[in-house]
Amino acid sequence: MSGKRPVTLTASSGIKHKDVSSNFRTYCSFDTHNRFKYYQQLTTATPHVSTSLNKLGLSLVKGMQFESKAQKYVRDFEQWSRKTNFMEQVQTLSRLLCRDGTYIAVPSGNVDDLSLKPLYMPAVTILPEGFDPDTKDHVLLTSPADIVKVNEGINESGVEEQSIDISDVIYGTYNSWDGVQADIKGRNTWGLYGRSLLDPIELSIRNLLDINQGYVSFVKKYGNGRYLINFQLLEKLVEQNLVTMSDAQEAIDSWLDDHQYLSENEDIAAVGLDIIPIDAKGSLDVMEFKRSLEAEVQLGLFQTPLSMGDTKGSTHAAGYVSESDRMVVLEGLQHSIQNIVQQFINMRLEMKNWPQDSLWMEFEELSRPRMSGKDVLEWYNADILTRDKVLQWAGFPPDSVPDS
Repeated sequence: MSGKRPVTLTASSGIKHKDVSSNFRTYCSFDTHNRFKYYQQLTTATPHVSTSLNKLGLSLVKGMQFESKAQKYVRDFEQWSRKTNFMEQVQTLSRLLCRDGTYIAVPSGNVDDLSLKPLYMPAVTILPEGFDPDTKDHVLLTSPADIVKVNEGINESGVEEQSIDISDVIYGTYNSWDGVQADIKGRNTWGLYGRSLLDPIELSIRNLLDINQGYVSFVKKYGNGRYLINFQLLEKLVEQNLVTMSDAQEAIDSWLDDHQYLSENEDIAAVGLDIIPIDAKGSLDVMEFKRSLEAEVQLGLFQTPLSMGDTKGSTHAAGYVSESDRMVVLEGLQHSIQNIVQQFINMRLEMKNWPQDSLWMEFEELSRPRMSGKDVLEWYNADILTRDKVLQWAGFPPDSVPDS
């Protein structure tokens, strides 16, 4: 009997987007069929995504350093890290894992210049053991992964399909069991691909792009607001029965036809008209909606207004609580990144004929906002902090100050 484990064959269907349009107003050619290419496009479409993602990726791996009981190993890896700019490779790993939910890289070079080269996810498929890619059956591909394919099924000049054993790549996922994931071939998978942080906020990003362009178009046409135009002269003529209502309406329609395409900063000059600018906030607060969308994007990428530089309306103490809660979540994600990096470290340790796990990666503790003395006293008076905690914050040992 073969040792191959059979692939679970199960009909499955995930949630599908109804709106798969590739154009969002002036933003064109979004690839909503290849989700990894779509993630790349969403990231670069607005700084609220790209900046949040960059801050997240950098913060997760700050203070990277090697640790080992053998200092010889540490010195060797530090020298190699500087030579290959390994810090930038780990930062890229962190950012791509958050964006795509899946990170796959191929080690490149010899032991002295070994580096990680991420695969281009829009061209990558992950297949389990024993699966035949030529099958036409609707199946649910399940973990564990066995083969990574690049350019699967593409027969074009200069394009070559590649098959790589999973043991020959650095492979990691985030929340891979959260739901069914479709690969670029449309096959449903379970546990092979991770969940991108962009998935829950995709609609918010699209709406943000839409509201930005819509507001720009609004301002271009109407300046700071629309106009309420009161035809005072016609009103008086109708009141005196000198002009019928139908004739007055025809005159209004004719005037509006001539002036419906006003350019920005273009004046209206007419007799018998009362023109009043209408504030856009009078009927629709666009800016408040825009801020809510920005907040949703930041929340989805584990950012807060404080971490994005917005301290308006929040005390330092409130920011501390918010950041402390956020750091708990980020530390869990940080451990996932450490595990992925350890795969690569062990690969190089093996090339050096050194024991596995004899060297590992450590990152600095994720920082929290420093509370001021006023905030600490406020918490102490509200019985949130104990006396010992206040002394600890001030740098005194709890037993060094008498109770009186």
